[in-house]
Amino acid sequence: MTMLIGSLPDNGSLPRWARIAVVVYLSVTVGTVGVALLAGSLDLDLDETVREWLMRSLVVLTLPVSAAYFAVGFLLDSSGPPASGGLSPTAVIYYLGYLALAVVNATLFRWMVLSIRKPVPAAATPAAMPVATPAAVPQVPVVSFHGVTRNVRNLWWTVPLAVLLSYPQWLVAGLAWCGISGCSGGGFGVSTGTEWLAVTMSVVNGLILAVAVFAVRWLYPTRKRALIALAAGTLFGLLGAAVTHG
Repeated sequence: MTMLIGSLPDNGSLPRWARIAVVVYLSVTVGTVGVALLAGSLDLDLDETVREWLMRSLVVLTLPVSAAYFAVGFLLDSSGPPASGGLSPTAVIYYLGYLALAVVNATLFRWMVLSIRKPVPAAATPAAMPVATPAAVPQVPVVSFHGVTRNVRNLWWTVPLAVLLSYPQWLVAGLAWCGISGCSGGGFGVSTGTEWLAVTMSVVNGLILAVAVFAVRWLYPTRKRALIALAAGTLFGLLGAAVTHG
């Protein structure tokens, strides 16, 4: 009598570590937003530094798009810690927007993990022999040419995704360099004082592309992939700064 032990993995479900990471990430984000909202609605006597760190934590937790989201709120003077004495409906919507960004990040993370993850092939066992539990076989990428693995094809979607996620930061950087009329001085004239915001957006975009290039295991040794990712991110950030400073 033949017993079948185990089954093929479900390609539509995340591995356990990824599910735990998503739950922890969303829980921390929801908790931070809740504390920020309570601080304003209950008029808690919190130090200004604590309020600022709450906002910074939300921005960091919901990167990369939150960089542009926060910058737009900053330019419109609707960002910052909740004002004492209660929260306005606009401020509540603004804070809840970070939850939406967290859901988007979790969705993208799930998509990336499922796209990169490879199912473990089922072990062939004779029908006449008892089936034993197969030992776990580590999935090592097959190196094909000069350290390049088959995973290199994943760059065809990770890099365009990084460019797409960088677009909001580009828009904000274009406004932050010299104002709505650009650096030529026409129209409303040159506006200064927010150049630091444009530099920050350019750095964030460089980091996004560097992560997209490094996260995919397309090249070994890892240090070589890290150097290429660092170079690509630096060039991408400089290119974005040059294009938006127009």
